[in-house]
Amino acid sequence: MASAQTRGRVASPPARRSQRMMLILLFVIGIVAYADRQVIALLKPVLDREFGWSAGDYAAISSWSQMAIALSLLCSGWIVDRFGVRWTLGAGVAGWSLATILHAAVSTVPGFLGVRVALGVFEGVGTPATMKAVVQYVPPAARGRMIGLLNAAPNLAAMLTPLLVAALFGCAGWRGTIAIVGSIGLFCTLLWFRQTDAAPMPAGPGARAWPEDLPLARRPVPGPAGRLIAAFALGKFLTDPVWWFLLFWLPDILHRRYGLDTAHLGVPLATAYAMAALGSLIGGYAPTMLARGGMSDESARRAVMGTAALCVLPLPLVLSMPTIGLGILVCGLALAAHQAFAVNLFGFLTEWLQHDRVGRGTGIGAFCGNVGGALALHVVGGFIAAGQLLPVLGYCAVAYVLGWCVLAILAPARLLNVRGDNGQ
Repeated sequence: MASAQTRGRVASPPARRSQRMMLILLFVIGIVAYADRQVIALLKPVLDREFGWSAGDYAAISSWSQMAIALSLLCSGWIVDRFGVRWTLGAGVAGWSLATILHAAVSTVPGFLGVRVALGVFEGVGTPATMKAVVQYVPPAARGRMIGLLNAAPNLAAMLTPLLVAALFGCAGWRGTIAIVGSIGLFCTLLWFRQTDAAPMPAGPGARAWPEDLPLARRPVPGPAGRLIAAFALGKFLTDPVWWFLLFWLPDILHRRYGLDTAHLGVPLATAYAMAALGSLIGGYAPTMLARGGMSDESARRAVMGTAALCVLPLPLVLSMPTIGLGILVCGLALAAHQAFAVNLFGFLTEWLQHDRVGRGTGIGAFCGNVGGALALHVVGGFIAAGQLLPVLGYCAVAYVLGWCVLAILAPARLLNVRGDNGQ
């Protein structure tokens, strides 16, 4: 990792302002990406009435969109590494924003299917491009905190988007609401190109902006890089299903266990999402605090991930918690732990992987996470239909311990701490 001198180096005021603006813009883009994906789900009852959608129609639209995102993630990492983050992320935001606006112009199932697939294709660029931007524009010592903040964006979007849609729908209708939400993304595209044009860091696809990254560039590629990407991808495959399960099924669990109807789910769910956002922030800042206390960066990340894994273990107890408050505490703790674990899993990739491989490594891992989530949601339906929630929650409880062990086996400390021109 960085030496004491590079750690202590203070960026110039223009560089610090540029980093703050980059953080704000990437955070807003993360919110916009989630809002563009969520707006159709929020307007689904209106669209059902207007177009007579069946459950099968909506399932087809949703599943093909998810598949498009997964396939895009698999390919877009290489594109980001090849053409650079400035143009790929800019094109991605513009593309998915235009696809969102086009929702207002279609009125058939094939039409919605086409624009949702287009949305998924462009949104797949977001994750690898964002991680590449973190590596390119943020010094290594600040990357963990940056990823933690960015990882909280979807949680904030999950709370804000329903309020925005409710406010717009009354005066603009469903077509106007979709068009306005998509237009926000186009505005972000303009800001992105303006900000990256003024940023002091190089924006080329192969540029290494930070001297601290140079020792990593001399590390032999096939062994450490391949094993680290494999550990990241398998960790995502094991743990992302827990996140998707809780997002899709937490309202149903609260309804089954505590008898909450739609009108009374808002506050409990908002509380759980807020806890998830807090977990993301803690996951980003905790390794830095531990490192200041004398731990190595690598050991600090593993310690935070191990603690997060332990925090998910009580999740099955939600089936026996006597009050809604305790139930939300257990579920919110699991969501927060997932975010803290995920932030540091991304942290390992951005800090130890060669700069010119971050995009593809992120894309492969995100693809595996999406596939794992899709498979899990398919399997979970059968268990829940049979009234068997305990096996599902049991897997959720141990998934992060398994993910931590995978990282320890495939990317042990002796592999990540290699140094020197000969990789020794």
